[in-house]
Amino acid sequence: MRRQIGALAFIVLLSLAGNSWASEFAEGFETYAAGTSVHGQGGWKGWNNVAAAGAPVSNRTAHGGRNSIEILGSSDLVHEFHLTSGKWTVTAYQYIPTGARGATYFILLNTYQDDGPYDWSVQTEFDMTAGIITPAIGATGSPAKIVYDQWVQIRLVIDLTANTFEESYNGTKIATGPWDTNAHGTLQAIDLFGNGASSVYYDDLKIDSGDTAGASSLPRPAYDSGWITTPQGSPSQLYTKILTHNLGGNADDYVVDLQRKVSGIVGPNLSNQGLGTEFYYSFLTASTVSISAPYSAVDLVTSVRLRIWVYDRTAETP
Repeated sequence: MRRQIGALAFIVLLSLAGNSWASEFAEGFETYAAGTSVHGQGGWKGWNNVAAAGAPVSNRTAHGGRNSIEILGSSDLVHEFHLTSGKWTVTAYQYIPTGARGATYFILLNTYQDDGPYDWSVQTEFDMTAGIITPAIGATGSPAKIVYDQWVQIRLVIDLTANTFEESYNGTKIATGPWDTNAHGTLQAIDLFGNGASSVYYDDLKIDSGDTAGASSLPRPAYDSGWITTPQGSPSQLYTKILTHNLGGNADDYVVDLQRKVSGIVGPNLSNQGLGTEFYYSFLTASTVSISAPYSAVDLVTSVRLRIWVYDRTAETP
């Protein structure tokens, strides 16, 4: 009986959380053909509606599914919005490969029209040569560095009514302050700017109304790998990858959840590691963990996601 009550409470909690926010925009680049430019598709365009500033869809790497967007050195890719007042949460996943050089930018504008006027609220520079992240506005002085060869979340909570924002990279707050010194109270564009640098990849961009971090009282994981799609190969063989979480402390104090998502002719299907040995994590330490999962087939995409919560065994909790 106690289990039934607990399950009911959990369902009610999720129902309440689901009513507190809604998605305004979501883009996973799965509906576009790999190798094609998104200029003129799905609301995307090059800066000032110039096709040469567009960006191609790539199937080299993806946070979820098969595709992401490749921001070339020539890319200055824009998507417009017309958001006024209220609180909004913007999330994007970024992948920077080892060996990337130059400075690339993640930008949000409170005012954008082709050929102007423009007004920037967020201009975060990723110096891929030095590994340094520099927000142009409201930098907290955080020591956060670029994480290479891994999908990392960029997250902003923007309150257009209160004219404030907070920006986080890989769970670390890197900037906070006024959203707009001119107090327009608007969010009008996202801009992925290559700035002549090496290619960088983005996937699963999303804008939700409300602060999704506060939409539920469930604890957020201390580490979330995001969905990692295994390379194409024989599904009878396992792909293994070492993830770096750097949580420190004692790995005995970790609670680990590993999920597998399969999409294709038999999917989608979501399962966890307790249902079999087809996929698993191993060699868990205070800094790294290995994950293993079947290679993706041509018509069967396998993705895995590992999350870690940390608890204090000495703390008294109800």
